[in-house]
Amino acid sequence: YAAATYRISGDLTIADGDTAHLQAGTTFLFDGEYNFNIYGTLKAIGTETDSIVFDNYGDDRWRGFTLDNASDETTFEYVRLSGAEKDQGGGMFVNGSNPTLTHVTISGNTAAFVGGGMVLEGSNPTLTHVTIFGNTAAYDGGGMYLYDSNPTLTHVTISGNTAYYAGGMYLETSNPTLTHATITDNTADDG
Repeated sequence: YAAATYRISGDLTIADGDTAHLQAGTTFLFDGEYNFNIYGTLKAIGTETDSIVFDNYGDDRWRGFTLDNASDETTFEYVRLSGAEKDQGGGMFVNGSNPTLTHVTISGNTAAFVGGGMVLEGSNPTLTHVTIFGNTAAYDGGGMYLYDSNPTLTHVTISGNTAYYAGGMYLETSNPTLTHATITDNTADDG
């Protein structure tokens, strides 16, 4: 997709075996409760001065990304992801997938249950220079919810997130590797 602003009025799906490339400066604005499902490969590669943006067009909140056994070649670089809302993994739900996220901001997303910013289930992604800020989960993991996942987080900031339990990061049967990570100013009602 060439660099442009796209108004999205339906679900987007990258099928298994397919690859989509988004150019730097691309903006996807979702005009309703639509999903972006990835079973194949997404190459969303922006630049420091020309990010790729995913957000809402109007008042209805889009439903974020779902990566379900997506290709390990899936890459988010210089991406801003905000305004999404769904049951689990408000901004990004990652199941059985190992994407690479570099210079990504995940902010202002909401989960009705767990993982306001993102949920990882059976996934081992690599996050470098990622900011997870101002996300909300009604139950567990305002910033991140990890289940049976071992991600590598380097220069990652998890800040200003809220949840009932574990405002910043919730871990269950998971062993993340954190290097130069900052987890601060998150809020939980309990735990």
